[in-house]
Amino acid sequence: MEVNVTQTQRERPMGITALAPWYGSKRTLADRIIHHVGPHSAYWEPFCGSMAVLFAKEPSRQETVNDLHGDLINLARIVADPKLAPELEWRLRRTLVHEGLYRETIAWLKNPEADREGVERAYRYFVRSWMGMNGVAGTAVRCNFARRFTSNGGCPAVRFASAVDSLPWWHQRLRHVAIYQGDAIDLCEKIEDKEGTAIYLDPPYLEKSDEYVHDFADPDHLRLATTLRRFTKTRCVVSYYDHPKLVELYPGWHKIDLHINRAMANANRAKTSLAPEVLLVNQAPITQTAKEAA
Repeated sequence: MEVNVTQTQRERPMGITALAPWYGSKRTLADRIIHHVGPHSAYWEPFCGSMAVLFAKEPSRQETVNDLHGDLINLARIVADPKLAPELEWRLRRTLVHEGLYRETIAWLKNPEADREGVERAYRYFVRSWMGMNGVAGTAVRCNFARRFTSNGGCPAVRFASAVDSLPWWHQRLRHVAIYQGDAIDLCEKIEDKEGTAIYLDPPYLEKSDEYVHDFADPDHLRLATTLRRFTKTRCVVSYYDHPKLVELYPGWHKIDLHINRAMANANRAKTSLAPEVLLVNQAPITQTAKEAA
């Protein structure tokens, strides 16, 4: 079975606009974020997570994504590989959504002797992500099998099938993207400061959390902010939850409010809260969209 690599972004709309149902994913904000990233020829995303922002934007001449999360990066590399992507898709299209496989997969991923990369690892991580509860990929939260006991909301099996159906588009989109796995701040220290370059950063939030697999402490936030101050030609856009410390960390930067209602499922119930999302931009803001001005 071959993955169709001839379909373009416009020819085939995606079913799912993220590689995994990531905690804090920017799927619902992606279009607004891209608006403020602005025109560019080189694009960098040091904390790529689900890659929802990358998937929302038009391809540029040079694109690089990075994340410390090994399973996410392995999945991205397999999806992008023209030889290995068809094997992954072939297996997933023959996979039914059921709790026994999900529990077996969780045990397999926890086994220290299991393969750390390759198609098998990508398959297992895909199953864990898309058969599990929404919004916990990339976290240390216990991930339970997705269940529905009401007629509201979507069907877990339909969601899984939609993610599998999105694989050919993901493959096409990632074919010309450089995929790194490393420290985001180290990467930012190496990026050339040049006009036409844009960096979008989505670091862990300032409020300390046990949610992230790779979290940030206060010194990490300070180091990131200090590193980004060296960019005068490159356009930098940083996502955070609003916090008083942002004024100290990013003095003189422009703050743009992107408040939304965000839901995250935990082991027992769904929690919905107002997420005070903001963007910090080191250059003049781009004219607001009608949606933001409303």
